[in-house]
Amino acid sequence: MKKATLLMVLIIVLTGCQQLRPTPEIVKVTVLVTQPPPKPIEVTVLVTQAPLPTYTPYPTYTPYPTYTPPASTLQATETPTTLSTPTPPLTGTPVATSTPTAEPVVLPDCPNPLARLTYPTVNAVLKGAVEIRGSANIDSFSYYKFEFRSKGAPQWSFLQRFDEPVADGLLGVWDTSPLPAGACLFRLVVVDKTGNYPEPCEVEVTIEH
Repeated sequence: MKKATLLMVLIIVLTGCQQLRPTPEIVKVTVLVTQPPPKPIEVTVLVTQAPLPTYTPYPTYTPYPTYTPPASTLQATETPTTLSTPTPPLTGTPVATSTPTAEPVVLPDCPNPLARLTYPTVNAVLKGAVEIRGSANIDSFSYYKFEFRSKGAPQWSFLQRFDEPVADGLLGVWDTSPLPAGACLFRLVVVDKTGNYPEPCEVEVTIEH
């Protein structure tokens, strides 16, 4: 009976020790067992626990050193230069120039529209060969001729004769080179088949060389 009782006490004690996590390695447990004669029995149980493992801290991380390029490879950054915008030169206000007014062209005053001159005009300056333009197309047309006279001279001088009628076109070419320079009168005479003619068309011109 004593052995059974002691065995039960040991089992209880060992079970309680497994649930404890004491720091020392040896635990002393005293158990008093009261049995009939009233004399306590003292039982000492030594429980040995394996020492806890020592904590080993992780090594401290050491960062890699920052790479610094050699001084010889460093290049200075070029600062861009801001170009100034050129200021356009001041332009003066243009001064209006007067445009010479061309003299009006005055056609000869010809009494008959079928025997008239359109060129030369009044006071035209003629030089060299000059085209004579107008109309020579009267009824019963026979021919027309050019005549001229110096200003102040009483007689007309014959220049050229043409046998075909013309309506608003080229009447002929007058070469002024042989004539003296200066003012003169030029006229167109259109003759019909009876030898009569309407009043000739005259114009004053100036010959230059």
